Amino acid sequence: MDESSSITTTIDVRSAQKIKKTSSTTIPSFPNLAYEEFVQLLTKHNLSDSVANDIIGLFNKFHMDPTAALPSNAKAARKLLDAMQIPHILYKKTFIMEYNQMQYILHHRTIYDAIKELLSNEDIFKYCVFDYMPKYIKNIRGENEKCYGEQYSGEWWNRAQSSISKGAKVLSIILYSDATTCDMLGKTSEHPVFITLGNIPNWRRNKPDAKVLLAYLPRMKETDEHKKQKEFYTAKHHLFQRSFEVLIEPIKSGSFDLRTDDGMIWCYPFLSELLGDMPEHHSLTLTFSSPNCNMPCYACTTLKNEFNNPSIDNSTIQLRTPTIMQNALKNDEATQYSLQNIDNIFWSLP
Repeated sequence: MDESSSITTTIDVRSAQKIKKTSSTTIPSFPNLAYEEFVQLLTKHNLSDSVANDIIGLFNKFHMDPTAALPSNAKAARKLLDAMQIPHILYKKTFIMEYNQMQYILHHRTIYDAIKELLSNEDIFKYCVFDYMPKYIKNIRGENEKCYGEQYSGEWWNRAQSSISKGAKVLSIILYSDATTCDMLGKTSEHPVFITLGNIPNWRRNKPDAKVLLAYLPRMKETDEHKKQKEFYTAKHHLFQRSFEVLIEPIKSGSFDLRTDDGMIWCYPFLSELLGDMPEHHSLTLTFSSPNCNMPCYACTTLKNEFNNPSIDNSTIQLRTPTIMQNALKNDEATQYSLQNIDNIFWSLP
């Protein structure tokens, strides 16, 4: 990376108390703890106004503490919540493309806002690791043997650290996406994208609050007629790739400042992992998902008739690296490699 690149972004993850002392902006706040916890339940369980109003009535009937009053009704609570307008949790709409006279919109927030939400959680930030930390254990011969349990103990982190400016830190970004059914009948579904960080140790990253929603991807509805149209699937791949291009665009600009309670940390963001199921990986790598294609694996170029070969020579397995896939497109060999004839937006990342 270019050491002379300018730092244009600052993410402030200081505690709310310290920010309040230096901020001149007046943001509405909850009048008491009971009010705040009620609003949390209201949003967490998506309570209807009628149910929420019944809870308020029951609470007011049997609770006499005037310092723990709830809102007059659910509408008033939602109005206060909307008035808070916390910038880093607000979502926006971005037009992606138009196909068959239908516009497709990406609902998302910036990747830096999602990182801010994660690292503003003090119970997450205090465990974060920003330096390469190799780990060794004693083997049966009493020798030190390197082991790998975290991203920051692996060789990838060491290479990433060596590629950036001295004094800067690696911020490892992990994205996870998967189509999700939203109702019991399976008629409604969404395609959320979540983000977490490799800087967070595995045991802490596996807790629910260590991953936050980044976006809802637009989806093209398939019909029997669409399944016969090659251009429909091409448009579908463009929609998926273009949506991710919008999401990762901010991290292409290079480093940023992370303002913490203990000072400033100079960070370089790296997209380290893209998690998902088989269809997701085929969409991310732009490879054919049909088992009848020449090379059905999204990770390597092994021929389909070699998949059941127990004596295959591992040294002959060739991974689908960006360089190999770019050369396949350049040499008009996309079909031979079971590759969509489309440039992959992730090839532009370091």
